[in-house]
Amino acid sequence: MGRARRFAAALAFSMLVPTTVAGCSRLFGCVPEPPDDITVADLAGVYTGHEGGRIELGEDGRYSANNLPGGTGRSEEGTWTLDLESESTEDLMLGDLQVWISGDREEPWLYRFEGDPDSCDLIEFHRAH
Repeated sequence: MGRARRFAAALAFSMLVPTTVAGCSRLFGCVPEPPDDITVADLAGVYTGHEGGRIELGEDGRYSANNLPGGTGRSEEGTWTLDLESESTEDLMLGDLQVWISGDREEPWLYRFEGDPDSCDLIEFHRAH
């Protein structure tokens, strides 16, 4: 098989194999990419969602949250981590809850998926001013 055919076959196969939770969504462009230069200090602050959810991220790696869709619905506290190196998982973990980042360093916003990530139904949290 020629080089071009092998490449085409590999590309076609990679499109058929399921990728990670956000992988397909980002691949097809329906989910915004995170800023690649964002820092913990940039993300620190309070974010609110239209369904009443609230997330507060501290620069010290601690968070508090309440009324998060997909969470327990109660108030939660714990530690959060930022991981932009992995293309196969979330950008941010609030304890064991997956969250993704978009926007820019000055105005970042957070999101989660409602249902199947490939449906691109996002639950957004924007910084409170």
